Amino acid sequence: MITIQGFAKLCGCNTQTLRYYDRIGLLAPAKVDQWTGYRYYEEEQAMLFVKIKNLQMADFSIGEIKTLLNEDEDHLMAAFDRKIEEQKQKLEQMENIRKSYLDEAMNMQRMVNTIIDFVEGRMSSPELWQEFGLDQEKDTEISARVHELLAEWMEQCKNAGADMAQYMDTMQEMVEKLKNGTLDEEQRKMLLSDEDDLEKDIPEGAEKIFARDGWTHVSDWIGEIPAPEKGKESFFLFSVPRDSLIVDPGFPTLMLAVMGARYNTQEGGMTCKVGLSKDGLNHFSLLQK
Repeated sequence: MITIQGFAKLCGCNTQTLRYYDRIGLLAPAKVDQWTGYRYYEEEQAMLFVKIKNLQMADFSIGEIKTLLNEDEDHLMAAFDRKIEEQKQKLEQMENIRKSYLDEAMNMQRMVNTIIDFVEGRMSSPELWQEFGLDQEKDTEISARVHELLAEWMEQCKNAGADMAQYMDTMQEMVEKLKNGTLDEEQRKMLLSDEDDLEKDIPEGAEKIFARDGWTHVSDWIGEIPAPEKGKESFFLFSVPRDSLIVDPGFPTLMLAVMGARYNTQEGGMTCKVGLSKDGLNHFSLLQK
């Protein structure tokens, strides 16, 4: 027999490692002196140590090592082969992750740039903020809500497989065509609903709880809108003239940001739709379901 210090030198490890192996049930001393507590090993146990060390280095779990300690060399080699295949699969997965990383990073950058471009290009319009009686520089909570809404919206579109940058460019092009009168009817319906179609996708049974007609600016009455009932979805419906500022693609987002910040809505959900009015006047309805 050999002391724990001598056995550690033989195995090329320290005594703490041997005590750890003993504690977890992998390699117990051949003898422990009942009076002194000294640990003694048989030299032949060095082969068991080699097996344990190499299985650990090969990423076998403690449970797997305990099982393999009693197996012959053929079973041990077969276990190594299986572990090699597992590591190959992990390596292949890592390669795939590495390849997809750049694509995902580029797509995320495009999404971030699209949000920034939209906010700076459309949501920074002083006239749009003035429509609500707001100051973009001072109403930082509204600005934060705008970014949050756009991020959520883009995530939904991303999950649906939509190309956000292309979509935003198309929307902007249609707005310009609408303003200069070159938008065809099919494109117009993609951008704006007719007044009669505004409620087409509203759930049956939705109740109109607030309405205003013939107004000039949203700021004239927005403070009168009642707080949404908890758990109910709100539908903000606008029908306006063709040349109204409200046909701007940024308007629905800003409207939802204003309402979300004002009432801190967390449940139920909100939708804002804009359509063309028949009489050339401004109309608004709030429905809830």
